[in-house]
Amino acid sequence: MVTNPSNCRLKRCSPDERRENILSVATQVFTQTGYGATSMSAIAAELGGSKATLYKYFPSKEQLFEAVLMRGCGAVMASLQELAETESDDLEGILTDFGTRFLSGLCSQRSIDVYRMVHADGVQFHEAAEMFFRCGPEIAGTTLAAVLQRVAGQRGLALPDPRLAADQFLGMVRGKLHMRVAVGVMPAPDTETIRHHAAHAARIFAHGLLHQPNTGQPRT
Repeated sequence: MVTNPSNCRLKRCSPDERRENILSVATQVFTQTGYGATSMSAIAAELGGSKATLYKYFPSKEQLFEAVLMRGCGAVMASLQELAETESDDLEGILTDFGTRFLSGLCSQRSIDVYRMVHADGVQFHEAAEMFFRCGPEIAGTTLAAVLQRVAGQRGLALPDPRLAADQFLGMVRGKLHMRVAVGVMPAPDTETIRHHAAHAARIFAHGLLHQPNTGQPRT
């Protein structure tokens, strides 16, 4: 069953309230019904308004779905970007904080619901999978790559492919923990567990970058 979070019907809200309400209800419909089975008519019915009003804000299901993804990823990505703008060269500390924020976002119920939906529908509906990667993993990878490139320059480290390094670190952070949560083997971990997991990955990754193969000694 879909609930209307703000109890706002389309005709009784301001434009900003309508848009937010549409996204809230659409998120529930998509995650409960699946991307392929969801129609604009079904979303309009749950909103209590007409399809014409819905199309005024989002001309297609694809655009609405992408807006849902951006809304869901927005807070996490903003937090990662805020961290990326610091000037610190403490690689392990930066990676620990970045990994903690990233994994916390991935393990939130909203993210898990979206992940399960995309995993179920992505093979048949490629556009859903592409939008998911564009709104989440691509932004996270690009953001971290810029951080790694900056720190490498500050520390004089050899890092020929910052984006590959970023993707590999994020893969370490996700590890088996995110998969276990996504398939329902375990509940979302608490903050302490997530930070411990991220810190362990950060320690291994930073050690690999800071100890250059030609010397075996850490760069200061």
